[in-house]
Amino acid sequence: MDMNHVEKKQFSLDSYTLECGKAIPVTLGYETYGELNEDKSNVVVVAHYFSASSHAAGKYSPEDETSGYWDSLIGPDKAVDTNKFFVISTDNLANVQAYHPKVITTGPRTINPETGQIWGMDFPPFTFRDMAGIQHEFITKQLGIKKLHAVMGASAGGFISLNWAVHYPDMVERVIGVITNPQNPVITSFNVLQHAMRAIELDSNWNNGNYVDDQGPEEGLHLAIQMMNAGAFTPELYEDTYQRNSDEQAPYEYLHMKTGYEQQLYDAVKAGMPVMDASHWYYTCRATMMHDIAHGIGSLEESLDRIQANVLMISCTRDLLQPTIYNRRMVDMLLKLGKEAELVEIESLKGHMAGVLDGHLFSDDIRKMLQK
Repeated sequence: MDMNHVEKKQFSLDSYTLECGKAIPVTLGYETYGELNEDKSNVVVVAHYFSASSHAAGKYSPEDETSGYWDSLIGPDKAVDTNKFFVISTDNLANVQAYHPKVITTGPRTINPETGQIWGMDFPPFTFRDMAGIQHEFITKQLGIKKLHAVMGASAGGFISLNWAVHYPDMVERVIGVITNPQNPVITSFNVLQHAMRAIELDSNWNNGNYVDDQGPEEGLHLAIQMMNAGAFTPELYEDTYQRNSDEQAPYEYLHMKTGYEQQLYDAVKAGMPVMDASHWYYTCRATMMHDIAHGIGSLEESLDRIQANVLMISCTRDLLQPTIYNRRMVDMLLKLGKEAELVEIESLKGHMAGVLDGHLFSDDIRKMLQK
């Protein structure tokens, strides 16, 4: 296929019952790369990270300034070789880029068909286990695919991938988790996610999520995004990127005057905000907090014992959000259970985001896994 003319499509489920017990209709966007072979055995599912979308590779048109976030890994002759594999990537529920023209999502800012009104905070809480289930419904029932060559994803996309391996073990042959973990670390829930939700709640324009589109909690959302960014890279990268000016005087004289480096990050976050929605960010934070592949099963060991897939975990040793230690524990547990599992550790000053931005550090490992 032409990776310079990627097409955005959509699928719908009339009703899907979430982990919370609520059944809702679902419409999500998706993209595919490569061609499905005759016996439908060459499928690779790619799940996206917290603030991304299904646009994992290629361009919608040659004029686009940027390609999909994992374009370094997905395409002809790349690690996920679209000459061989048929790649499927979907948008998530409550996608944080709710106002992006190429994102198709169901969430708090979409219409509840029962009321004809925006869902708002009546939208039920979802989990990344739900996202794996929704993708499973779509892929098996609408596309007629019964086996996955692999499922893979970075960060929250890895959460979805691991849920695939646990809940649909007969279907998944390989699972690749990048900058991710089987359970979201409690420290990340406190440092990034719960604080972000509280910042949004404390914004005077929040009104329990019942806001007009152009009057949402802008400052709360801004702070929520900044919290995520602050954890996504290493201290050294921040020192280099947002450099202090030891000669500036105004911030020493005026209490509310931003330093140069504060203003630089403030502006950088603000530039990406027009496509973001606070209530979708809120729900995605909660889903991230609730990620636990042991939920409903018992122990982490019991959930990992369900996995039949060959497992590859890729972790950046400088990752503050998904520390490597939990990858090591997971892989050790899998090996003791007699499973096929491997951990690849990479080093990068990009920290957590090395799993998105530094694909060259682990592309060979992904290629080898897909060829096993």
